[in-house]
Amino acid sequence: MSERRPYTRPIDEDWWKKPPYLSYTARELSGIAVTIYGGVLFTGLFSLWRGPESYNAFLRFLQSPLSLLLNLLLLAVVVYHVVTWFQTLPKTMPKMIVDGKQVPAAKITQIATLAAGGSSLLLILLTMWVAR
Repeated sequence: MSERRPYTRPIDEDWWKKPPYLSYTARELSGIAVTIYGGVLFTGLFSLWRGPESYNAFLRFLQSPLSLLLNLLLLAVVVYHVVTWFQTLPKTMPKMIVDGKQVPAAKITQIATLAAGGSSLLLILLTMWVAR
């Protein structure tokens, strides 16, 4: 009797450097920036809870050149994360049929991105209105 030997496809060590995998890897790694930015926001809430001195120290840190550079970098990476996330949306959801026609993937991405942008704008405006 012979042994069962299933086929195992060889995988290069640098598989993640190839174009389709590189963009996937970059998108997944950009989730770390989202986590870091969430940590910055949580730190602000924690410093607000600790009192005015702690919150003022947090605000001074946010105004430092290092913090501004960090926030600019995080913003760029988070925007990349959001855009690529919505680009994968039509690939992961069931086909949408409207009036007997399939909705194009680009249209789904546009609508989702506009909804996210509109929600963000409303949140910014609400925050500015409450802070005045």
